[in-house]
Amino acid sequence: MKEKSIYKGYWALAAISFFWGTTWFVSKLTVKFIPPLQMTGMRQVFAGSLLILFFLLKGRKLPTPRQLLFHLTVGFLLITCSNGLTTWAIQYIPSFLGALIACLMPFVLIIASSVLFNEKVKPVIYMALIIGFTGVTILLSSFAEEMHGSDFLFGVLLSLISIGTWTGGTLISIRNKLNMDTFQGIGWQMLLGGIVLFIASLLTGQHVPLHTIPASAWLEFLYLSLIGSIFCFTCYLYALKTLPISLVSIYVYINPIVALLLGVFILNEKITPQIIIGIFVTFCGIYLVKRFSK
Repeated sequence: MKEKSIYKGYWALAAISFFWGTTWFVSKLTVKFIPPLQMTGMRQVFAGSLLILFFLLKGRKLPTPRQLLFHLTVGFLLITCSNGLTTWAIQYIPSFLGALIACLMPFVLIIASSVLFNEKVKPVIYMALIIGFTGVTILLSSFAEEMHGSDFLFGVLLSLISIGTWTGGTLISIRNKLNMDTFQGIGWQMLLGGIVLFIASLLTGQHVPLHTIPASAWLEFLYLSLIGSIFCFTCYLYALKTLPISLVSIYVYINPIVALLLGVFILNEKITPQIIIGIFVTFCGIYLVKRFSK
């Protein structure tokens, strides 16, 4: 039975490594027809509602007011801010660049834990951070021409801010003392964070009438909701339960590569030797962080 679970865990890891990478590419296609904040809000409300309905039908209880406040806080940071901003960002930058910048979250998490909670950091981690940020510098320098335009810089800024909000939501999640079901909690965080996103789309004018959205965009929306949100999150949690976390973390390297290949071959996104070198150096930094940190 244990071997069967591990076998399924490998399939779950393969799924998130590939399908989460495709969500960057599919999001890039979808925001051509649905403004990013509206699309992300719709996606998360739909996916969160399905998860909540599933658990209610299984007899799970509704969260307490205190638990709802927790889910609203985490949902705002992880879904509204982080997911919303990264989707907004790829309107202006290549989808693989958004995926790679998102990989820097472990770096920021370590820095935040050290500053806020006085957690000790090994010297090799500081070296890894320097290597990782050097890789990103090489990568961004390859877009020198694009940086003359404010839209590209705005997209990079949105991606960087999203790392900060994801780090905040992660720190709150891993340090919470409430006794809650993880799967059910994700549903509430998606729903509440998605509602805030939808309100933000109305306030910022990032909104189009639903009847103007073409059928192709609705199919992409369903893919992001059912595959990108529900299926991949379920696979991720299953992989964490059955495989070593060090092994599960390899999806971080595969997601940007999937996004890169799809973006280059289908969307004709820019690719140069300097970009490849920047990605490689960044991956070296990420590997060292994951190898020598808790």
